[in-house]
Parts: sequence; structure tokens; C-alpha cells
Amino acid sequence: MLQQYFKQAWRLLKENPVLSAISIIGTALAICMIMVMVMSHQVKNAPYPPETNRDRMLYVKWMSSREKGSPNSGSSNGSMSYAFAKACFKTLKTAEAVAIVSPFTPSAIASIPGQIFAESYDKMLTDEDFWRVFDFSFIDGKPYTKEDVDAGLRKVVISEKTALKTFGTTAVSGQRILIDYTEFIVNGVVKDVSPVATAAYSQIWAPITTTVLPDGGEEGIQGVCRVYILAKSKKDFSAIKEEAEVLRKRYNDATTTYEAFYRKQPDTHFVYIHRKWANMEPDMKAIVQQSAIVLVLLLIVPAINLSGMMNSRMRKRLSELGVRRAFGATRGNLLSQVMWESLLQTLLGGMVGLILSYIAAYALKGIIYENSDMAYQLGEVTLNPASLLSPAIFLYAFLFCLLLNVLSAFIPARSVSHKPIVDSIHSK
Repeated sequence: MLQQYFKQAWRLLKENPVLSAISIIGTALAICMIMVMVMSHQVKNAPYPPETNRDRMLYVKWMSSREKGSPNSGSSNGSMSYAFAKACFKTLKTAEAVAIVSPFTPSAIASIPGQIFAESYDKMLTDEDFWRVFDFSFIDGKPYTKEDVDAGLRKVVISEKTALKTFGTTAVSGQRILIDYTEFIVNGVVKDVSPVATAAYSQIWAPITTTVLPDGGEEGIQGVCRVYILAKSKKDFSAIKEEAEVLRKRYNDATTTYEAFYRKQPDTHFVYIHRKWANMEPDMKAIVQQSAIVLVLLLIVPAINLSGMMNSRMRKRLSELGVRRAFGATRGNLLSQVMWESLLQTLLGGMVGLILSYIAAYALKGIIYENSDMAYQLGEVTLNPASLLSPAIFLYAFLFCLLLNVLSAFIPARSVSHKPIVDSIHSK
């Protein structure tokens, strides 16, 4: 029976090629847009190297300070100083590891001593715990240590691309390299990191103590650093935030004029990627509602269009369905036939939509996965196929196809099946 339904559905598709093509393309575009949104969310939030611990991460992206007793409207906002980060976050006992980084370092010029050719690369300053918080794949060498950072030794870790362009090989640990015309030693080489990994991305990583950072201004609060906190478990988030608040108050008790506050930080990863401004907390409720509305619109609009086309097609088939009912077919039989026919059409659109979504994911990756930091970075967006080809994405697409099928076919088919047999047979 099902085979017969699919044969008939295929015949109907060929009889009305234009209408069928419109229906399939409409479904495909809707699924493509849904899939691109899902993949964008997946890439930005799902854990994958080197940010494999996103579900256990907390972030302090910005810092605010104000005169003691004054409202937030008179605050100074930006990044924190290295001294403040060490005093208020490095001493956290409830966290597994705390990394302090300075991601605002200008791009660095790298070359080999005695070589005329030089090229610019993105650079980040980090402490030793950066290599514990993130899961980098070392091709050669190893990360610099706490002793290296404390001593301010000029050691760097470089990306695979940087190593190949500068040395022509990745086996370069122990080699000398000029970073902004200052000699460093290559301590290790890691696989390239995509700028989509907003917290871990760079092309050159150097100890944070190899550069003189701003002194923190008044009360030593403001600076050029961020903090990334790795929790032992998501269950420890509340305890970490409570301890961070205790350390903040302790720091403020020692200041004379200004005090620091975090604007509800540390953030989870989902909140962190939406926190753009230092002086404003992200409205996560509005962000979630906006995404939900877009998804619903992308679901409903094609469903209404398909429902209208299906209703028109059902009216043309009234006489056929009336004859079938006259020969004993039940309303359930008719509904089943129409649903299977619609399912074939929807699945065809679903397959086309899936293909289009993956083409869009790669062709428009610079736009789809863009973030505010990328405007100042030299690296190109690359995608991990595993982050796109996940069972969850296929499941979302399949469920969407089923729901679209029900919305577009069931209502008009049910309406037609309840018409009197005589009226159906004599319809034109």
C-alpha cells in the first residue's frame, strides 16, 4: 500500500512540475534557513577543540568601576588590569583553573633572524593556566610553564600556519623567531585555531609578562585583561560566583575612592558570546525570544504556503477521492494517502534544504559565524566538520520535516475528506 502511495505521489509531482517545484523549493529554503541558524548556534556553543570545555567555562569579559556610593551611570567600563585579575580571580579555590589573557595586543610581525621577509599574525598574551583551560593539539614542543611566565621569559607558542609560513616546517620547537623585531624562542606549535573559537583563538601566544601592560589606572582596576575560569563541574558555577563576589568585596575594602563591580559576571558561554558592551548587560531573555520568533516564522510561513497549495490540489482531486470513498475507502484511508504523498514532497524539499544549508555554511561562513572580534583579526574562519555533521542537527531537520508535513497536508486533507461523496464525485 505504501509503495502504491509513493508511486502515485511521484506521478502527481510529474503532472504538476511547476507547482511541485515551488513546493519543494519553498520547503528547501525554509529548512536551509532553519539549519543555518541551528549550525550557527552549534558552532558558537557546542564544545569542540580547543574549546572542548565550553559547558564548564565561566568568563569575565569586561570590568566596571565607579566612585564608592555612586550609581552605575557614572561608571568607567572596559577590561581589567593584570593585578586586579590576579587578586580577584587567580586565587579562586573552587575553580579547577583560571586563565588570565590579554586579547587586545596588536597584530605581531614574525620573521626568522636574518630574514628580510616578515608577515603579520594575530597575537595573544596569556598565563600558564591558559593551556589547562583550553585543549590545544600540540604538533611540536609544549606550552610555556608557570616558571616561564613568572620569569617573563621570551617563549612563544605558534600556530601551524605561522610555523609553515615562517619556517617552512612545523618541527621548530627551540628555534629562534623575531616577534616585532624582538627575539623569542618557539616553545611549541599547535594546530590552527578558527576565529570562531573566540576565547582561545590566536596565531601567536606569548607569556603575559613579556609585555609591559597598563598599570590599571586609579585603584588598579582597569586594564587590558580578561579572565577565563574552568570549573570542575557545572554544579560549581554558583560557588565560583559567590567566591568571586567575596574576593571583589575584599578588594574594594582596600580601595580608597573607586570600587569594582562585574555586571552579573562571570558569564556562562552562552551569555559570554552575547555580551558585546562593557557598560551594558545582555538582555538574554530578549535574545532567546527573538531567536524563537524567527524560528517560528520560518516554520509557519512555508507551512501556510504549502497548506494553500495542498488545498488547491485537493480541490482538483475531489472527484477522484469521491470515487474512492464510493468504493469503500474510509476517511482514514484518504488521509493516510494524502499524508504519505505530502511526506514524499516534504522529504524531497528536506534533502535539498540540507544540501543547501551545508553549502551556505561554507560559502557564507565569514558572515554567518561573524563576531565583533573578527573585525580586528587576520585569521580566516574555518569550520570543524564534526561541529556541523552532528546527529542533533539531522534530528532537528527530520522533526522539522515531519512537523511541516503535518501542518501543510493534514488540515486541507481532513477538510476534503469530510465532504459528501455525491458532491465530491460531481465536482470539477
